[in-house]
Amino acid sequence: MAGCIPMSPAPGGSRARHVSKPASDRGHRQTPDAPNLKRLRNGHYRVREPWTVKLDGRVWHVPAGYTSNGITAPAKLKSSMGDGVKYSTTWAAVFHDWLFTQPGVSRAEADRTFYQLLLAYGVPQQKAMLMYTTVSAYSLSKSFR
Repeated sequence: MAGCIPMSPAPGGSRARHVSKPASDRGHRQTPDAPNLKRLRNGHYRVREPWTVKLDGRVWHVPAGYTSNGITAPAKLKSSMGDGVKYSTTWAAVFHDWLFTQPGVSRAEADRTFYQLLLAYGVPQQKAMLMYTTVSAYSLSKSFR
């Protein structure tokens, strides 16, 4: 995975909104919701309806219409990582792309949240670490350009 590149903002723009959970919900780990994605002819993904991601006491709202390329890698590697609308690795990649485009969210924070989301979706720790390391290296390479 060479990194994630956002493709276009959602209509009307989008902003990261963080909403804290009630104290009674903190510490209770549940799997975040899956998005309703459409795979486009070019292999990219569009969020079909608003998607709420709840993770470690934080809540984000990804608007319908947001598009991204999902997992950035050669086709064979993408398929081995779990590329498609039914794969949590794709969900996390689409979320990562959206998150780092939001005001006040650094690429490093988006990368860490990507890793946390992979784990929350049940991706094995070793695979999640590989994906995190790769996307972090890509993010770092962007800072040298």
